[in-house]
Amino acid sequence: MAQIIVAFIAIFLLSVSAVDLPEFLHVCNRNDPNINTCISESVMHIRPYLVEGVPDYNIPSLEPLLLKELVASESQNGIRISGNNVKAYGASDFTVGRMMVDMDKLEFDFDIHLPHLYFVGEYEIDGKVLLLPIRGNGQMYGNITGVIGSVIFKATSDPDDAGVRQFRIIDFKLKVTVADGNLKLDNLFGGDGIIGDVINNAINSNFDTFIRELMPSVESALGRAFEDIASGIVRVFTFDQLFPN
Repeated sequence: MAQIIVAFIAIFLLSVSAVDLPEFLHVCNRNDPNINTCISESVMHIRPYLVEGVPDYNIPSLEPLLLKELVASESQNGIRISGNNVKAYGASDFTVGRMMVDMDKLEFDFDIHLPHLYFVGEYEIDGKVLLLPIRGNGQMYGNITGVIGSVIFKATSDPDDAGVRQFRIIDFKLKVTVADGNLKLDNLFGGDGIIGDVINNAINSNFDTFIRELMPSVESALGRAFEDIASGIVRVFTFDQLFPN
């Protein structure tokens, strides 16, 4: 989701700039009374290019998303599952939902919808399921559906030391929700298929609990990543370049 949000912001900022833009970017004027619709259409127009990314404009590829680490805990039973080297597929199939832009206050409020993400990676598990102690590692597979990333951020256009107005993000909030999902962990109990299926079913019966435990740490990490990368993207442009009159 971090890469999705970064790509979205890069497209968003470039779509309203009239300076040195490639032909595939749709331009929106900052005084357009329908700027919300214009920006949403701009993002959807460039979506096919996000499969491979646009390196010249710091827009990353969305296929696959590379996730360094995921940690899910279910506190009631003391189960902890950590995932490493996770790759997620399906991020380029996003759509833009709610979009609210206030150019006077430089406040931006929007949703990104993802119908389906499929991911693979390596896992480690520690805890108990059905009173059975479990400790192990192997390959992890998963599906997540109905993902919504809701973003609210605020920016300034204060001048730099040379008196040139610059666009800077000063506050960022991200909320992620997931409708449903499931996990499959291979190699449980040395690859015993019957016991492995029982454990996987028990884990998935509490999937909502795992997601609730996971979200705070995910949102915090994504927030930091977003601010670092998005700030790097906008730093090379002045405010008037990003938002021409």
